[in-house]
Amino acid sequence: MQLVINNISVYTHDCINNSDHVATPRWVVEQIYNLINIQSFKMCWFPFNHYDSEFKLKADELKLQYKATHKFDDLGNDFFKTNPPPGCDLMISNPPFSLQYEIIKRSFDLIESKKIKSFALLLPLSTLETPKRADLYEKYKDGLSIIIFKKRIKFLNKKSSFNTACCWICYNIPELTEKLYWI
Repeated sequence: MQLVINNISVYTHDCINNSDHVATPRWVVEQIYNLINIQSFKMCWFPFNHYDSEFKLKADELKLQYKATHKFDDLGNDFFKTNPPPGCDLMISNPPFSLQYEIIKRSFDLIESKKIKSFALLLPLSTLETPKRADLYEKYKDGLSIIIFKKRIKFLNKKSSFNTACCWICYNIPELTEKLYWI
């Protein structure tokens, strides 16, 4: 049951008004799924994906085993409090850009605690900046791969255009044998 305020669901309101709520275009999802050979993973977790997510829709088409959670699902799954599904070997999503450091930190914490084996996060290219984040990447550089887009991504479902330079921050993805890629 969706919470409704002023005749629209809280989820719809968030889609319209929250600058962090952007939808990933299908071509971006298809491209990363191919690059990392998503079908080689046994259990995926999509921690920022609601019912209309291309990550989920494409996973359904491929008949992938996954769990999708979102603060707007029936359980109000908050990424910082929700655990991945048992046996999760890949966490993949387009997380809120405003929380990028906290999300990257928790992602590595989930690796350390063996709750996930690998991750791929779609984030702004500026995520590679700052000494704080650089120190974190340096600590995990052994399994880190960065995939940089040659063109900006036009995210979906925004009132105004939202184009930004992005990259995939990937950790421990067997298909990615290089540290740096451009796509």
